[in-house]
Amino acid sequence: MKKVLLGAVSAIALAGSAYILANAAAADDAPSRFEMRMQQRAALLDDHIAGLKAGLHLTADQEKNWAAFESAIRATAKDRMERARAMREARNDGSPRPSPIDRMRKMSDRLAENSADLKTLADAASPLYASLDETQKQDFGPLLRDFVREGRRDVASWREHHRGMDEKERGGE
Repeated sequence: MKKVLLGAVSAIALAGSAYILANAAAADDAPSRFEMRMQQRAALLDDHIAGLKAGLHLTADQEKNWAAFESAIRATAKDRMERARAMREARNDGSPRPSPIDRMRKMSDRLAENSADLKTLADAASPLYASLDETQKQDFGPLLRDFVREGRRDVASWREHHRGMDEKERGGE
């Protein structure tokens, strides 16, 4: 009896997984791994912002300055995601690899864009920071630093991943 039951459960599981695989393969609108990662990053951004705000223990008066700061964070993150998407599309469009000079120019452009984003973020953070008490100011730096570092880790892991892919393309793993 146990063998029959186990066989029936196994058959149902196999049929169900085959059905799921067939539907997944047939779905043209399924999000790519890149899109799923961008969705995960958006969810993590919400968590980081909530953690930053909770860590500061803002008063009602300080809350007024929070909205502009949060908007700047979200705009910066959106810009970075759009740039990542554009870089991915440019890499996958079949065009030849850029020359070292072209790569330096693109890097310069990215640094300028990141600089502008950072300036916007600093401008938005200034009124909030000015409204904080001394204890909150002491907490603000480390909380924001952890937030910024997390973004750098994402960029570093992305670079490492793609550096490994470049080595595979050249045949040297």
